Amino acid sequence: MKKFNFSALSVIMLVIFSVISCTKNTDKNITKPEQQKVATNEMIGENGANPDESIVASLSADTRNLTSAADRHSKNDRDRHFLYTETNNAWTNEIMIYRINSDGALHLNGTTASGGKGTGAGLGSQGALILDNDHEWLFAVNAGSNSVSSFRVHDDGSLTLAHTESCRGKTPVSLSVHENILYVLNTGSDNIHGFRIDDDGRLIHIEGSTKSLSGAGVNAPQISFTPNGNWLIVTEKATNNLVSFKLKNNGAVWPALVTASTGATPFGFEFARDNFIVVSNAAGGAAGAGSATSYVIGANGKPQDINGAIPNHEAAPCWVAVTRFGRFAFLTNTASNSVSSYYVAPDGSLYLAHEVAASTDGGPVDIVVAKNNYDVFVLNGKAKTIGEYHRTIFGGLAPTGSVGGLPAPATGLATY
Repeated sequence: MKKFNFSALSVIMLVIFSVISCTKNTDKNITKPEQQKVATNEMIGENGANPDESIVASLSADTRNLTSAADRHSKNDRDRHFLYTETNNAWTNEIMIYRINSDGALHLNGTTASGGKGTGAGLGSQGALILDNDHEWLFAVNAGSNSVSSFRVHDDGSLTLAHTESCRGKTPVSLSVHENILYVLNTGSDNIHGFRIDDDGRLIHIEGSTKSLSGAGVNAPQISFTPNGNWLIVTEKATNNLVSFKLKNNGAVWPALVTASTGATPFGFEFARDNFIVVSNAAGGAAGAGSATSYVIGANGKPQDINGAIPNHEAAPCWVAVTRFGRFAFLTNTASNSVSSYYVAPDGSLYLAHEVAASTDGGPVDIVVAKNNYDVFVLNGKAKTIGEYHRTIFGGLAPTGSVGGLPAPATGLATY
């Protein structure tokens, strides 16, 4: 019988163990962001259960069936929707009112004075005007006169100015509302301030609601409540921070909790699937350096990134809009004149769907998804237009037209 060589066996076992260990270590070293960059159509389809995709199919067919102008007008009378932007003119700020026709085309219905002044230049912010959940009230900043205005929204889309009140700071640029609480972000004074909204639209100051951001000159572009209304989130472009404020029972807030952002120059954001916040990273406007990050807000209010800063290879992604069911996020790339789209997975992970979902006119500065979850509108600052798009499957956009004649400093989009 041949003698067994235990030394040789030991060497063989060591080699096998080393190979297995290297394989395991290699798997561990593949980071989650590297695994999750680009979405596939199969992933986006969610086995036929993606509600944002189902709406595209049904509404695109419905639009094709509106064969005449009479049909479109009749449908529009039954289901009227409107879009708002503000002129931000330095002499008299006004709200521009557009009717959304059933085919997604915009028609200017008139303007309403805001009760204040604009700055005469772009604000570089998201949320300059907003609607409440029931679209009974519209709120707008008057950045040139340091005030905030409330408007009653009528059935025909027209507005009646209800109240204008000091913002308790300088250069208000962004607003957020939850139930009867309204907060404003004052970028010129690096603070936030809150109001209680009365039944008649009056804005009542909340004592203890004025709080500072992380420092001076932080260049903050947006404020927003979390969906449950427990926290306020603010992005800071100059510091690369996300700032959280915990609400008290009386509507005031505790001092700021500061978290470093994952991605440079965090700008606009929206909540997807109710639980995740999708933030654009403008990267200082550097060519091809843009990205987006998805976060979950912990119980302590601290945003925790899910799968890193996912690049879109465009310049200056700034404004963000999310579809109704939170499966897609659209980002306007201000320096690239384009819109990118991302898919948001069930666990909040972010995947690039289209580096360029659509091209835009010059200088896109805001974007919204209409209430029907099909029409998408882009405000273009340099071109002084609003671009009109229809959503297509797998996160795409199809241009359908545009309206022009907007003033150069026009800012903000709100729709229902």
